[in-house]
This record gives sequence, C-alpha cells and structure tokens, in this order.
Amino acid sequence: MSSAWCVRPASLYRLVLVVRIALCVLAVSARPVHAQPQGVASLVFDLQTKVTLAAERPDVIDRPLLPGSVMKIAAVAAALESGLITPRTSIVCTRTIVVDGHQLTCTHPDLHRPLNAEEALAHSCNVFVGTVAARLSRAALDSSLSSLGLPPSDPAASVRASALGLEGTRLTPRALIAAVARVAGTPTAPAWRSSTLDTLRAGLRGAARAGTASALGAAGIDALAKTGTVGVGGVSQGLVVGVTPSTAPTIGFALLVSGGAGMDAAALAVTRLRTVVQARAPATAGPAAAAPPMARTLRIGVTQRTGGYTVAAMPLDDYVAGVTAGEAESASAPAALEALAIAARTYALANAGRHAADGFDLCDLTHCQVLRRATRASTAAAAATAATYLSAGGRVAEVYYTASCGGHTEKPSAVWHGARDEPHLPSRPDESCGGEPAWSSEIAARDLLRALRAGGFTGETIRGVSVIGRTGSGRAAWLRIDGVTPAVISGENLRSLVGRVLGWQHVRSTLFEVTRTPSGYRFAGHGAGHGVGLCVVGAAQRARNGADAAAILRAYYPGLTLRTLAAGDSTPAVRVVLPLEQEAARRDVTNLVERSLADVAARLGTTAASPVQLRFHPTVESYQRATGQPWFTAAATRGDRIDLLPLPVLRQRGLLESAVRHELSHVLTARALSGSPRWLSEGVAVWAERGAAAAAPGAACPADPEFETAASPEALRRVYDRAAACYARELQRGRSWNALGR
Repeated sequence: MSSAWCVRPASLYRLVLVVRIALCVLAVSARPVHAQPQGVASLVFDLQTKVTLAAERPDVIDRPLLPGSVMKIAAVAAALESGLITPRTSIVCTRTIVVDGHQLTCTHPDLHRPLNAEEALAHSCNVFVGTVAARLSRAALDSSLSSLGLPPSDPAASVRASALGLEGTRLTPRALIAAVARVAGTPTAPAWRSSTLDTLRAGLRGAARAGTASALGAAGIDALAKTGTVGVGGVSQGLVVGVTPSTAPTIGFALLVSGGAGMDAAALAVTRLRTVVQARAPATAGPAAAAPPMARTLRIGVTQRTGGYTVAAMPLDDYVAGVTAGEAESASAPAALEALAIAARTYALANAGRHAADGFDLCDLTHCQVLRRATRASTAAAAATAATYLSAGGRVAEVYYTASCGGHTEKPSAVWHGARDEPHLPSRPDESCGGEPAWSSEIAARDLLRALRAGGFTGETIRGVSVIGRTGSGRAAWLRIDGVTPAVISGENLRSLVGRVLGWQHVRSTLFEVTRTPSGYRFAGHGAGHGVGLCVVGAAQRARNGADAAAILRAYYPGLTLRTLAAGDSTPAVRVVLPLEQEAARRDVTNLVERSLADVAARLGTTAASPVQLRFHPTVESYQRATGQPWFTAAATRGDRIDLLPLPVLRQRGLLESAVRHELSHVLTARALSGSPRWLSEGVAVWAERGAAAAAPGAACPADPEFETAASPEALRRVYDRAAACYARELQRGRSWNALGR
C-alpha cells in the first residue's frame, strides 16, 4: 500500500467542530440551490409488493442515466471485497482530483484528518474513491456491480470514470434503488464479507443523517441513501436513491431534479417520503389534543423612523385588531374581516418569538404582519372571533395570506425553497379574486441592474430579461437575465430585490409577463404578494357574495378546523429564533425541539420553569461573538437561552438533535445543580443526550477549569467523556442527578 495512504480507526462524531468544517459547510449551504429551472421526477414504492406509492414523471425514473456518485457504492464495495482497502483504511482528501479530464472538487466538510471508507461514502468524497479506483481492476468493479444486480461497466470508459459515475454504463434510478435495497439485505444481501456490508450500510446511513442526503435525517426519516450529481448538456442533474427505514426497509425511493445537485434532490424527496410514510402509519386512538394555552400578551417591535424598534406589550386581540386594519382591503364586509382576524391570530400564535433575538415576539412590518391603528370595524372583527384560531391535527396551523392571489393561489414551496407544502395550502384557481389588481410598471435597465447588484449579482449591462420557467399557477418561477452573473434568478428573489431597492410597487407579484422597452423592461401582471393562503381580495368578494367567515376559511384553508384557545396566561414552551433565510425550516425545527424537550424532561423527571429560547446563529462568527465560546463547540446555554451554531452546520454534521438535547438538559437542571461541580451537569447532559456512558472505575472527574482550558476538539471531547463516565459511576451506585445536586 502506498505510503501516501494511512490506516486509522473510525472516529466518532462529537459535539465539537473545527472552524474550517463550519465555514466550508456554510459556503456550501449558502450557494444558490438551483442554477436552472427545475424539473422533478420521483418514485416511491413498496419494496415487497413493488406497488407504486407515489410518482412524478415515472417514465423519467425508468430512463437510463449516468448515476454520478451513486456508483461509489459499487466502487467502495469492490475495493473492500478485493482487499484493496479495509474498513479502517483512510485517505487524506486533497479537495480536488482530475479523472479523465473531469476536474472534481470535494464539497464536503474538511475534517482535517483522513477519511475512512464509511465516511467517504457518507460525504461522497471524490478524492477517496478516485484514488482507490486508480488501482481497482475492472473485474473487481464488474463483480461488485453484478452482486448489486447491475450490468457490468462499459469497456469504453476507464475504471476510474466508471467508479465515479462520470462515464460509461447508464442505469435507471429504479435499478439503483434495488441496489441499495440489496445492501440493506432486502430481499437478500450480496455474498460479501460482513465487514463490507457493515461499512456500506454505515456509510449510506451516515449519508442520510449527516452527509450529502442529510435533509432526510433532519426531517426525521431513517434511511440508507446515496446522492449523485452529473452535468448533462450544460445542466446539472441531482439524484438521490435510497430505502427506508435503514433496517429491514419497506419503502424504496428515488428523485431526480434537473438544474439541481444531489443534496437538492434529497431535500425535495423529504416531502414525498413524509406523505407516504404518514399515510402508511397505523392509526392510533387516543385523547384529543388539548387546545394551546392562550398567550394574553405579545411583545411587538414597533419600527421607528430613526431606525430600530421600540417594544410595546399588546393584548393578543388588540394586536389582531391592528393587523386586521393593516392587512384588510378597504371597505371589507364583516365576514371578510373576521376571516382575516382568525388567520392573523393563527399566524401570531404559530410565530410568537420570531424576533426573540431582538427582544420581542413579532414586528409591525410585512416580515411578520402589518400593524396599523385599529378601526371600529377591525376591533369588532377581533372581538367577534376572540380566542378562535385554525388548527391542524390539534396544533396551531401554519398559515399565510396574501393581498391578492391574482386569480390563482400558490403553494409554499413555489415561493420559499424548502418550505413544506401543507395540504391546507393548495395551488388552485380563485374565481373570487378575478385577477385583481392588474398592474404594469416600467423599470429602467440601469435601475434593474442596481437592484440586482444589491443582491450580489455582477455585470455591467443587462442585455435581456426573459421568463424561462413558470410554476403550476403561471407565476414566473425562473428568469434569465443576460449580462449578469449568475444569469438565472427566481421570480420571487427578483420581486424581493426590486422591492427592497426600488419599491414594492414595481413588481407587485410574480404573476407577470416581461417585455423590453427602449429604456428598460416592462413588467405587467396580476395580483399582489406571494399568493399563498387566504387571498384578501378574494375573501372580500366572497363576503360580498354572502359567505360567512367560516366558509371563507374553508375555501382557502381546506381541511383545517376552528378551535378556541384555552384560558390561562402562559406562553409557548419553546421559542426558536432563525435567520430569515432559514424560516422555511421553522416548523420542522420547532417540532424537533418540542419532542426533544418532552423526552429530556421525562428522562430527568422535571420541567422548564419558563419558556426556552433557542437561537440559531447565521454564522459561526456570530455564535462566537454572542457566546464567547471557542469555534469547536456547538452550543452554549445561559439561563433559559440556548445559542447554537448555524442550522446548516449542525445538520450537515448530524449534530442538530444531540446538541439540542444536551443543552435542554442544562436548562432543565440549572436550578437544581447550581453550585455543583461542572462534571455533574455535563455528565447529566451527556446522559440525557444519548444514554448512559460506560463507567470508568477510579477515573478522576474533571475539574471545572478543564472545561474552559481545553484547547482543541479532541481535548474537550476527552473532558466530556470523563464527565460522562463519572456520572455513570454515580448511577451505578444508585445516585441520580437530583440527589447529587442537593
């Protein structure tokens, strides 16, 4: 074996990160998710019966294509089975490699250490597989492909290019699902060494939890998965294939997205899988979910002309009356105002704490809800609907509303990438809106360029603007702007950039056509706003036609129910603070935090004394400034506030849930363990996070200063391990945390 290779044991992922890992992940997560208009094809089917459970463009799924990095499954298996490498072989990733004229760059985190086969598969390391494949025989690769039920490699392509899926044999996504299923042992596993199968399964499970398909794990989907990205005709194609659950899987899935990468395909697969898995879950009987407690007072950030906010405490229904006045169409009938009041109250309850980092719950701008001086009519609407909200499955529903849908409502994911398309937020025609208002605006080329530059685009002259992709409702999904870089922008991003820089009156919605004029471009369209949820103009017309508030709400939020808030003066148990660009993840993150809080509280036998605030910072540097902690920590807790590294960083490394559980333990035990040695609180947190550690008889418990003076991730990990072992020793003696803290 070459001296450039080294053998090291696999390392456990810990709640520590190196700064370059974090910055690398941030760079990846910050890239434009789509470079071209997207076309999606997907398939979800029952592995045993082969019955299709969900599909989009199934003809595409059965069309052979270059598999890209999905081929790394066969390549790693071939290297292991032929004895070229062992599961412990590790290779230093140099970040770039050239294979038959293809220059490949590794976008996975730089771990600052060699990667083993399991990690290389999870993070899709081109350098690892390309290096191994340089010494791999075609016979070994073809034998591996045969064991996976796949055809042999194309002799016209080199083994290295074939192993990376860049050239050679084309395979259907359906066949690749079957290959992953074989690795899982469904119906039978290949006749390989157990160490080979264990490595492949761990790598594919790692991909779904912390690697290139981590969107699955972040959504709570247990899977074996692999992603791949291949350029076809100048447009990238992202692919994800896999099976779920990871042990004894019953469902196979694949999703192909044109104009995206493998990571994007995994993110898009989440909603398809969640729908199927939930539909197949057995119904359980139980008591009806209790209504949420009533938050009688909200803290509202009122914008000041000189900048910043002043915070005003407002009773909930006073706030609803002000929002109804600010968001309603003029001269609306009472039924329309009442429907809007219920929608506004629901939004406020679901998003309370959105501005917790700023010291208040909600702002008075369109970022939250527009707040104006209440009128007699809006006050009456708030009073008539007092304590009424919209519920989805016993929880406060996630709702939106728009000034005018332009005659057709839109689904959330068409507006905000990654947003969940809830059944109660459909895209469908709305005759009541009638396409009002119609609008047109001419924007000078130099002004449009100024708006784009403010958004990070570069270029000197705009040579042309054209719509190159539309959503199902007819909205401009993607535009090509010749003369700037990048040359493609989403319609919603264009609307936002123009609105922030030139004024929101220029591009009132994305339901528009664009034509060239002598001095610039004319945008002519219908509607106003994003188009999701209740249409204020349409609601007003429905009320004029005799519909009551309940009928209006049923029309725009099908499937939701009206419920009444419980009495009492309390606030949500958790408040999640996210950067604006990650708002689409709020519901999933909040659900994760709530589940973790309930589980940790049950394990500890205690409850939170006050609402817990979790703030996910936009950058690693922001986290460091706020906490004073070194770059290799994941989170820090002070009182009932938890500061965490950026959400993409925690997700990419598979640390999101463990970090949340660890820090929630600190919140729940802070009062009882006040004054206790730090090894106790940290040992309890590790126990609450992942269960009991191995007790180490006679091992010295770390002193408090050791937690602060650890100068590296490895040093800090060792301190935490000792703390966990010390607490495990106390548990063996029958002494729990609450007894030790007395």
